[in-house]
Amino acid sequence: MTIDQGHREARTEHGALSTRKLFDIDHQRDETDRPAKVIPTQDNAPRKTWRFWAIIASLGITGMLSALEGTIITSALPAITEALGGGNSYIWVPNAYLLASVATLPLFAQASNIFGRRNLLLIAVALFVLGSGLSGGASSMGMLITARTIQGLGGGGINLLIETVVTDLVPLRERGKYMSLVMIGATIGATLGPFLGGIITDNSTWRWVFYLNLPIGSVAFLALFMFLRVNYKQDTTWRQRFRRIDLSGNLIFIGAVISVLIAVTWGGTAYEWKSFRIIVPILLGFLGIALFTAFEWSPRLCPEPSFPKMLVSNRTSAAALSLTFIHAIVTYWTYYFLPIYFQSVKRQSAMHSGIDTLPTFAGGLVFALVGGVLLSKLGRYKPLHIAGFAVFTIAFGLLSLLDAKSNPAAWVFFQLIAASGSGILVGILLPAVQAPLDQSLVATSTGVWSFARYFGCIWGVTIPSVIFNNQCAALASGLSDHVLASKLSGGQAYQHATATFIDSIPDPALQAEVVQVFAGALRVVWLVGIAFAGVGLLLVFLEKEVSLSNDLNTEFGIEGTKKSDDIMGEREGAIEMTPAQAAITEAILTIAIKQEVSKLA
Repeated sequence: MTIDQGHREARTEHGALSTRKLFDIDHQRDETDRPAKVIPTQDNAPRKTWRFWAIIASLGITGMLSALEGTIITSALPAITEALGGGNSYIWVPNAYLLASVATLPLFAQASNIFGRRNLLLIAVALFVLGSGLSGGASSMGMLITARTIQGLGGGGINLLIETVVTDLVPLRERGKYMSLVMIGATIGATLGPFLGGIITDNSTWRWVFYLNLPIGSVAFLALFMFLRVNYKQDTTWRQRFRRIDLSGNLIFIGAVISVLIAVTWGGTAYEWKSFRIIVPILLGFLGIALFTAFEWSPRLCPEPSFPKMLVSNRTSAAALSLTFIHAIVTYWTYYFLPIYFQSVKRQSAMHSGIDTLPTFAGGLVFALVGGVLLSKLGRYKPLHIAGFAVFTIAFGLLSLLDAKSNPAAWVFFQLIAASGSGILVGILLPAVQAPLDQSLVATSTGVWSFARYFGCIWGVTIPSVIFNNQCAALASGLSDHVLASKLSGGQAYQHATATFIDSIPDPALQAEVVQVFAGALRVVWLVGIAFAGVGLLLVFLEKEVSLSNDLNTEFGIEGTKKSDDIMGEREGAIEMTPAQAAITEAILTIAIKQEVSKLA
């Protein structure tokens, strides 16, 4: 049976039979029968034409759109809350976006197989822009939260489909390199977000935090509309396509994710973590995920699943998904608590702490590119996974040495060590997930991988926050001021870990005591991080080294191209570009967008 035959059979209406056939293909492709070998990068390597690079640049701009929104809201949220009121409901402004993004990932993945990548990505960008416009015009907190939910639907689809399109365009061996290249835009957006949010709220209205997405989103939509011309099968009616969507499974999954995220949102803020109002939703959420898994793995109940059993029936894909989850945890661990160190221990402003953490983001970008290039050159992901998690484990140990007296050389160097461990893994985990799998599972595996990453991000903020608050409460009991000690107890320490709070304490000696409390709590946070990164390092040894193919067999390649041998070429005489030229092209588009934004402002 060929891969193409397997793909066609997997897409028939006879779901149970198709699932068994796909499993047969997966069994034939199992890594035990495919020892790793170095494949020359020139063999069957598709040519990269101007159309290919135009798509890559368009995806980079679209990724920047979503990533910018993920961080710009943090510095603008106080101004938004002050303007719209709403009490404690402010927490749902970022979390409604996150909830909608995570809960619909399997649905977007499956729908892109049925309706095509281009259609779904354009819909996702349109939803994101619509949600941005509604958010900017919100007159109440309820309206803003609703608009943010719409925006999150688009944001989740954007992130998933960008990665899916990249996997459609390049062979497995090259995916790490081009995934990292596309992430340049996302990294720029995530890095600039806090600065732009602060500048906008200080010099204009918070509404421009959302209106800013309108020109950028329009450019992204237009670029995708013009350049993202990719194939997909259209041999069935719309009614037949809609009937293939796994609605029951997705409803179970959405309910489970909502339950977990509600508990995470309320935990430590509205209610204590030991409250039944937190424990019950978490238990129901994980029970729902287990029910979703059982439903998806039953051919009788779910003939065309969003989460096929074959994704985790081999140990390499299962281990790589677990590594993705842990990598997201430890990465966000540093993203959220390095600013806490600079604001509460070094007593820097929020804006200045953003500058101080630039080594983390800039270093992560550089090492992400390094990891992608190394994967393409070496054709082996396991040594890179070992190196990444080993360095990350060491980095947490180094970060535990930071205190109020640490000099810039120390905290810059420690950040670069952490950034190298995190960055080198960014673009090379998905190829490991997909290496043992059939090409027909690209979108589905990308969706599950994206969920593992998003879910890890949630716990990468929650777990260290709980540790930090508990440690602060324990250490604050030794403060000479009992009123101040109460402010750092009961889960309130995280919100008070700012230079503003410390400066409001009139007694300098007491200020020093509070700084020591924060420094001591952070030390424990970093030490626990060693354990999580260490677990990731151990899990790497469960992977097998599966050869990364240079061939590409997909039904979703660029329009007008043939599979494998010419999937990205436009026959003879095609114009080719290097990765450096592509990066320059993306930078030019970014500058053009900024100029348009400045004109509108």
